[in-house]
Amino acid sequence: MQERNLPLALFYVLVVIFLFFPILIVVPISFSNGRFLSFPPEEFGLRWYINYFNEPVWMAATFRSLRVALGASILATFVGTLSVIGLGRKRSKTSGALTALFVAPAIVPNIIVALGVFILAVRMGVSDNELTLICAHAAIGLPFVVLMVGSAYRQIDPTLERAARIMGAGPLRAFLTATLPPLTPAILSAGIFAFFVSFDELIISLFLMSSAETLPMRIWNDLRFEINPTIAAVSVFFVVVTTLAMTIAELLRRRAEKNNAA
Repeated sequence: MQERNLPLALFYVLVVIFLFFPILIVVPISFSNGRFLSFPPEEFGLRWYINYFNEPVWMAATFRSLRVALGASILATFVGTLSVIGLGRKRSKTSGALTALFVAPAIVPNIIVALGVFILAVRMGVSDNELTLICAHAAIGLPFVVLMVGSAYRQIDPTLERAARIMGAGPLRAFLTATLPPLTPAILSAGIFAFFVSFDELIISLFLMSSAETLPMRIWNDLRFEINPTIAAVSVFFVVVTTLAMTIAELLRRRAEKNNAA
């Protein structure tokens, strides 16, 4: 049995190595003190990390991405959570179709979404606008919220809220005390996922923003016109922050599943 699993295990190891190989190259390059991208680096230092944090263009792009991602995650989490609760309580023949509609942005290629949003934004005169970008990013983050919060919501015992109503609590108080607490870890986890879906997004940003850059746009333009090791430093910083946040999101999701199962 073990001999049969050996080729599959070897294939798995090769896939993991293939996926992590770029990181193994980028990390040493990011600590290079040289003027150009080179591997292996001739000398090590924090020159390009310091350059990233001291360069106004990079910082402006970073803070713009943070603003957009924060707004998009809040909007996606709010709309997605309300949608899950509404569809869960008022089940009808259209519930499945509506759920599919909310999840559709995760299936449709981003370039199709970007083109549709761009045409709509131009006709409405709201292109090159952070608020428009927030709404577009919220749309692609919405499926993750609907799926994650929906999974947690389906595991909640509906009799808890009914019991709270029987004990005299109003609809809002019953929801806040019986339904919301078990959902909170899943909501936070979904919000983190939606945040980084927006923070990492490039294609829609390229379509909608022309006079201002997000961080992925800054990286893309730098790769096109001027390659320097700052890109490697930004990429490593990007990977570390994303990994930590996704780990927290996964821990929150598992905690939600554990609490609901108990």
